[in-house]
Amino acid sequence: MYATTREKHELSQTGVYIQDQMAIGNWHLSLGGRYDWVDIENTDKDSGATSNLDDTQFSGRAGLLYAFDNGVSPYISYSTAFTPTSFVDENGDLLKPMEGQQLETGVKYQPDGTQDRYSLALFHIDQKNVATKEQPTDPYEAIGEIESQGVELEAHTQLTDNLRLQASYSFTDITYAKSDDGNEGNRAIYAPRHQASVWGHYRFHGGTLAGLGAGLGVRYHADIQADRANTETVPDYTLVDAALSYDFANVGLKGVTGRINVNNLLDKEYVASCNSLQYCYFGAERSVKATVSYAF
Repeated sequence: MYATTREKHELSQTGVYIQDQMAIGNWHLSLGGRYDWVDIENTDKDSGATSNLDDTQFSGRAGLLYAFDNGVSPYISYSTAFTPTSFVDENGDLLKPMEGQQLETGVKYQPDGTQDRYSLALFHIDQKNVATKEQPTDPYEAIGEIESQGVELEAHTQLTDNLRLQASYSFTDITYAKSDDGNEGNRAIYAPRHQASVWGHYRFHGGTLAGLGAGLGVRYHADIQADRANTETVPDYTLVDAALSYDFANVGLKGVTGRINVNNLLDKEYVASCNSLQYCYFGAERSVKATVSYAF
């Protein structure tokens, strides 16, 4: 049995922002800024105790890209983040908003005359005041600072008139840069170092199957840490997804498209994450989603 509390959270957030994009020759510059006013109040409905947090914060983003005539576009960007939370600590006090900053650089490539896209990105992210808890009954705590860095690769290519392929891979090293519980330098929970996916989609253009599309994909997640002390790991897993679509314009219903998406096609049982060695969570079972859309 879990202990329960009755709490009332009230959050008021007002923000003003400005954004501009400009191009000078092959140079492309984007600038953005946002200023937030946040007022949060938490009330314990059993004891009547309240805690308040008033805060203001500026966050911004700047990016610079150079588009070569051959389709190669190197870029660099920097951004800051500010995320208020209604979580409280063991004393009933509201935790400070999460703050972060990200530096990213990379290159994008789109061959001339095609819809193919390829990208490589290197990134470094710092976050502080990250809220977490080890067990469902534990209060939240801000564990200090988390540092992550890695690389992402992505490709979208039209192999034939009928077949489109998407593939991605990422390596992410996430560690506790500063920790109040003795876990400084350890790998953070929830975050696999390696993730990869491949998705293929085939569309029929002629014959009795014209308008029909079918897709099949595979997702891989490497093992993750089960606890902040890094004493155990959660095994890696691979999932298969599938999709079907049909453009009803081929039967006189122009603009109508039907889709069926199936996640975890093989209904694989796997552990998705853990808060600690005592509390882990299974991943989602097979799910089927059907939609019909109309474009006009």
